Amino acid sequence: MMNRLITVWITSLLFLCLQSMGQKKDTDYFLGKDNTKHPQMGDILPMQMFNFHVKPYEALGTINLVDSLTYKGKQFAIYTFGITKAVGSKEYYSFFNIVIQLENGESLMELAKANKIFAANVSRNHPYYFGQGTLIRKDYRVNFVAFTQPNNDIAIVNTKIYQLSRGRTIFLSQDDEHQFILKDHQFSDQEMHATKDIKVHISALLEKMDNDISTM
Repeated sequence: MMNRLITVWITSLLFLCLQSMGQKKDTDYFLGKDNTKHPQMGDILPMQMFNFHVKPYEALGTINLVDSLTYKGKQFAIYTFGITKAVGSKEYYSFFNIVIQLENGESLMELAKANKIFAANVSRNHPYYFGQGTLIRKDYRVNFVAFTQPNNDIAIVNTKIYQLSRGRTIFLSQDDEHQFILKDHQFSDQEMHATKDIKVHISALLEKMDNDISTM
């Protein structure tokens, strides 16, 4: 009986020590960060260097772009999340684009200087890739995430879900009648386009949308 109690006591002590070590590691991780700023979403769940794959692998390259576009006198903000199609390739293809029409007098550069624009594109578990971004307006904000994964790419914009198999570009504009409502339009560009040509591609989409509206 005494030996059994000693064994239980030693086991409990060992568990507490291991638990304390894990807590200290997590604490060191977060205290080592600059916690005066809002952390990126990826920092909330730190990952250890585990190999989850049976075979060795190399992840694809990722890129995120934020740019402005002028079309027929109107200004637009463009967010693009892209990946390469092969390891080591320098050619990126967009799996999601979001186009937001800017308000009169709004400048993409000024929004960036005021920290009202954020975008990131990462992979923490290949072959799944994740992009996130935001645009902060005076009275509201646009938050969006997009995932590319085998046979099922999706995007979520302000909690609305889009199947990207129907189209990889989402267009947002402010409703002229109701100033706090955004109108959305999902284009039917199902293929992934080269990011270097993305402004040309989006200009063509906007022109097609204008032509479709004018013929209605």
